Amino acid sequence: MNLLEKGFYNYCSETTSLREDNYLYVTQGRIYVDHNEDGHETQSHECEVDARCRECDELLPWPLYELRDLDGSTPEEAEKTIAALIERAREKDDAKEAQA
Repeated sequence: MNLLEKGFYNYCSETTSLREDNYLYVTQGRIYVDHNEDGHETQSHECEVDARCRECDELLPWPLYELRDLDGSTPEEAEKTIAALIERAREKDDAKEAQA
């Protein structure tokens, strides 16, 4: 499967604070309270290392940071990086099979 074409994803945990501006208004003799939720601010953000295939949802054999190494590379450089990643994954699979 072409990972560059299909894409991948990961999960992150994030804590966010936001400001709620509350206001009152009167309509037909009744008081109503409403609010706007603006000013979102991220307090913490942590990405999981596991990357998954967007197409099939399977866990990929490479951690997210290795896939993100493709960022900014030329297609030729990406091809070499991907070939190296695939070779390392094959070596790990071979080692697991040898232990079994």
